[in-house]
Amino acid sequence: MRHALPMLLPLLGMVACSPPAVSDKPGSGSEVTGPGGSGGDGPTVWEAEADNDTENVSGFADFTSDVLFDESELQKFYLELSDDALDDLRREPYEYTEATLVWEGRRYGPIGIRTKGENSWRPFAQKSSFKLDFNRFEDSPGRFGELKGLTFNAMNEDYSMMHERVGYRLYRQAGVPGARAHHAVIYVNDELYGLFVMIDTIDDVFLGRWFDDNSGSMWEQHDGDLTDDYVQNDRYFQHEEGEDDRTSLQGVADALEGSGQEALDEAGEYLDWDAFHRYWAASSVAMNFDAYPFRFAGDDCHIYFDPTSERLIYIPHGVDESFYSDDDFEGRANGHISAKCREVDACRNAWANVVYDTLEMIEEEDFTAYAEMVAEQIEPWVRDDPERNYPLDYVWYYQDDMIEKLRNRRANIENWIGPRP
Repeated sequence: MRHALPMLLPLLGMVACSPPAVSDKPGSGSEVTGPGGSGGDGPTVWEAEADNDTENVSGFADFTSDVLFDESELQKFYLELSDDALDDLRREPYEYTEATLVWEGRRYGPIGIRTKGENSWRPFAQKSSFKLDFNRFEDSPGRFGELKGLTFNAMNEDYSMMHERVGYRLYRQAGVPGARAHHAVIYVNDELYGLFVMIDTIDDVFLGRWFDDNSGSMWEQHDGDLTDDYVQNDRYFQHEEGEDDRTSLQGVADALEGSGQEALDEAGEYLDWDAFHRYWAASSVAMNFDAYPFRFAGDDCHIYFDPTSERLIYIPHGVDESFYSDDDFEGRANGHISAKCREVDACRNAWANVVYDTLEMIEEEDFTAYAEMVAEQIEPWVRDDPERNYPLDYVWYYQDDMIEKLRNRRANIENWIGPRP
């Protein structure tokens, strides 16, 4: 059995304790050598032939991305980068350069690759998070399955190395438009690069899986909020998809200059309150307190104007710092929308009811067992990761800590927000 460990706060933005030193994973037997160690077999690679009738590489579209996110096994991807490409990533890490992707014995390229991240950014030589763009260059394959791109996160701020995979699943199962997430093993020029979490890129392809109409406007909310100080500034609401029409953003900001139920009703002409309650409730259960709406002028989210409902809908983004701390999550919800909602009993209680709906969902689907499965599945690759950003002791500690929080989630929710209204 795994040890039940005391709660530990994340190191980011808080003072954290170090876990007790251990030489092996609690409950495991002898040392396990991961399949990615030296001596592992590389891919049998063959060049896909060009199909003269299409712009595609032969065979590249004969699958859908669902196979990539099949959780019964981890996918292995092999990246081929020239010396020039590696130099590009060193000199201009946020600019795309050329690479070739090898998967299931097929080459796809040239594709674009660049590093990503802010506080979690690392140079490419030290296991960087990165994005792949299959449509970056004139002679690129265009799509990988139906995907235009994929995102690979190095988990440099996720000491459990599994928060994102479990967190995004929680959002999706709660009915929130959320990225698919699964672990993947990456090799670069035949050398093991490390274990990553593979995530849907939030683009129009992603929107098409969740909405009848994916042509609407979308922004990434970046240290901004729905007030006049932010909504018209691309620094805080970075335009990403559709027309950059901010009428709906401004409409919410104008409405919430007022207060009470009347202000909420006016905001509801632009904001889907039911969808916001689902997003906020799932964030509460997942303890994703680094994201909006748990602080004023928040981030780690996208906001989409759905042309069908003509309402704004929140989409989570960056859930690697979830499951770290469990405290007064209602009191932490100081984002402008949630703060206005909390002032009105009917709105606050609607959110609280959805929190309990989400809690019942994770209990019925046994998210504790799911998290234990993920931990077991990735264990050998965690051990073999050559550029893991922290010692194994931290990984085992935070995995146990996360599982224990899931196990005790009902008691903690009842403590902080009281019984279901």
